[in-house]
Amino acid sequence: MARILTVEQAAEKLQLTPKTTRKLLRDGKMPGRKVGRAWRVLETEIERWVGGSELEAVPVEQRKSIFGLYKDVPGLSSEAFMAEKHAENEEQERKWDERQRQREARKGRAA
Repeated sequence: MARILTVEQAAEKLQLTPKTTRKLLRDGKMPGRKVGRAWRVLETEIERWVGGSELEAVPVEQRKSIFGLYKDVPGLSSEAFMAEKHAENEEQERKWDERQRQREARKGRAA
């Protein structure tokens, strides 16, 4: 059976920082799975990934939810929650940019 590694163990094996390893996992560039709030990586998957075999990381959208069978129940999917928060942040940034453009336009007319 393949050994299951924590982020810290995987980072040490890859000679990376845990922060970089988490980013690779989050971005779907490195194979791994979320178990609760923690990432876990199979040692054999890392070895194949580093070796350049055909194994690719699973895209975030296709990862199994931590809630298993209940992943499609509204309010339980962590992926849906994060997507909603991401959309809210983008909307806030858009509003902020619009306000900044309006301020700049007012300054231009006043000068």
